[in-house]
Amino acid sequence: MQRILLLIPSLVGIGGTERMVHSLTTLLDDSQREVIQASFDSPGIQKHFNSTAAFYTLGPIPQLPLPLRPFTYILSAWRLRYLKKQLGIDVTISNLWRADLINILSGGKDRKIALCHINVVGNASNRLMIWLRPFVAAIYRRFDRVIAVSKSLALELKALYRLPPGRIGNIDNFVLTPSAVSRLPTDGVQRFVWCGRFSPEKNVEGLLHAWATFAVHQSAVQLVLLGDGPLHNELSALVTSLGLRSGSKLKDVEAQVVFTGRVSDSAAYMLGARALLLSSHAEGLPMVVLEALSLGLPVLASDCQAGGVRTALLGHGTCNPDRTDIEYTPAGVLLPVPNMEFPNTLTIWAEVLHCITKNNALHRSICLDTILRSKLFSPEVAYSRWCEEISSIIVNR
Repeated sequence: MQRILLLIPSLVGIGGTERMVHSLTTLLDDSQREVIQASFDSPGIQKHFNSTAAFYTLGPIPQLPLPLRPFTYILSAWRLRYLKKQLGIDVTISNLWRADLINILSGGKDRKIALCHINVVGNASNRLMIWLRPFVAAIYRRFDRVIAVSKSLALELKALYRLPPGRIGNIDNFVLTPSAVSRLPTDGVQRFVWCGRFSPEKNVEGLLHAWATFAVHQSAVQLVLLGDGPLHNELSALVTSLGLRSGSKLKDVEAQVVFTGRVSDSAAYMLGARALLLSSHAEGLPMVVLEALSLGLPVLASDCQAGGVRTALLGHGTCNPDRTDIEYTPAGVLLPVPNMEFPNTLTIWAEVLHCITKNNALHRSICLDTILRSKLFSPEVAYSRWCEEISSIIVNR
């Protein structure tokens, strides 16, 4: 039996990467493979997504100044090497840069896969991976395989780090069909949902400016923000400065923007919504988009780097974050990244929001197509591809 270790910096959160690790655990843990999870969380922590897989905590990575960080990574790599030897791991699949780096530094006889979720170009959170490009490239070239969650992200990483064609590939993200009961009130209010972390690359600020442009002329509409993060206070103040009424309860029909905080069952808030909104500057292939498609929910999204969103929605050509037009696709609408410095982008968003609110025939048509589109991101398709990848690198050992 093959023993596979899924490695991630932390499993406490409820973000897309944590969800993907959980889904991949469920997908691959069968009669031929045993899947084990490991993170650099503190011992005794409670991870959010529970599974029957064994879970090991390797202890936190100390946050030291940049010149001293190599020592912390070496210590973490030693802990990982000991765990892999103890468990007899055949393949280690690491998720996110810190785990990728420690995976390589740990050495050992196991085969190593880097599963890349987030794009680098145009992503402020990953700017160090641009500044340290030669070093990052050297690390990724040591992996047996680098797997991106979308074809467009694979092309970006291949060009950015000059990875050999045989070293990099892609397996699209997938979603396990969610089982949920809608949490949205049936009060005649049309609700649009956003889901994620309040961080710069998610561009919630731009979305709020676009929403204000739209909502000023509308009644009985509500933007539901599922999530939290370092920009919460700043965004809350922005809502007030834009003259929007905010609240924390969905039943507050006067609230034009509702901050729910982090939720564990995002699908329950999508069911019955009018559309999912995605305003990011950069994305890989967002799990929340695939989840929306599987629920038959239209997606209105910025046509952002690296193009994974465009792939999910079946857009034509290549991504264009600076576009000045609207592209209707079978699964939703591709839009410019909303930016208050370019008022035309806000106007375009407001026009589409108005259209989706009022045009019931268009909305029904998109809803039907989203479910058909979601079948391309099914667990069955992903399982076949992952089995091929794992078997290939083990055979070539």
